[in-house]
Amino acid sequence: MTLSPLAVADRHHLAVGVAGSPYKVGPYCAKPGCRHFADHAHHIFRRSMLAGAFPWVAIDGVRRGNLTGLCASCHDDITGKVGGHRAAIRLDVASGVFWWCEITEDERSLDFHRVGPLDPQPPTPETLSERALGQGSDESEHCPLCGQTKRRHGARSAGPLEPRRRRKSWTVSVPDDAERGADILDTFVDEVALMLGAGDWAERNRRYWALVHTLAWVMQRREEFARDIKVAA
Repeated sequence: MTLSPLAVADRHHLAVGVAGSPYKVGPYCAKPGCRHFADHAHHIFRRSMLAGAFPWVAIDGVRRGNLTGLCASCHDDITGKVGGHRAAIRLDVASGVFWWCEITEDERSLDFHRVGPLDPQPPTPETLSERALGQGSDESEHCPLCGQTKRRHGARSAGPLEPRRRRKSWTVSVPDDAERGADILDTFVDEVALMLGAGDWAERNRRYWALVHTLAWVMQRREEFARDIKVAA
């Protein structure tokens, strides 16, 4: 099992899986100094932390790639498959840099020793778009999250635009008597959205992102949440 990229002191930062197009990793292993070819696209934040195998992750709203290329041997060191964990990838939240760390362990704790930054670093949507433009693409910007291609201002289209991302409705039944469930949910969602900077979200996505962020936070703190709910009950 992959260890958390967040140090214990950084667990208050919110990590949320973000859907989007997977990107190519490699061709070499991202462990600094390892020049073997990458055999696996490794999820830096494991599935159970994000409630899914997401190719992208948002840390406090800042989006970064969640995939990195690793050779088979380094992948085993990270996941602990052979002889326990020998290494871990850790995120320095302040700088946004992912580090390869070696692990020493005793009966009471794990200690992480920085070896060097991942090489290459997982991309951001911006750096991935710049990379695509630098590799001979036309006058368009490919969004790695939604998969759409946006034309640059003034550029003529060389073909039909890609279809917009598919959407569907997800409904929930609420009480509508003395307890006005819809109003209660709207109030909670709006409060969460404002806390998380809803000004950057499209109106039609506001409820979705507020709920996803909130439920992801609950999943990351499920034991604490369950304990508090039992106490409240």
